[in-house]
Amino acid sequence: MVWVYTVVMMMIEPTTNAKTFIVFSPNTAFISEKSCQEWREIDMLRLYNSRPSETAKAVSQCFPFPFNVDKGT
Repeated sequence: MVWVYTVVMMMIEPTTNAKTFIVFSPNTAFISEKSCQEWREIDMLRLYNSRPSETAKAVSQCFPFPFNVDKGT
């Protein structure tokens, strides 16, 4: 089992040539739920602090993905 951290971001205001922003938000995989949740907490704080406006929102979740990483082939 692997745990996948996924982020969804949204803005109410449209972006334009004069108003743009860049967000670094990679989806990441972890081998334990604990490590995924620890990263989620750190990353959500970073996303909150770097949001382009007060109305920008980010939602994240760690979810299990059945993938055999425990056994050799």
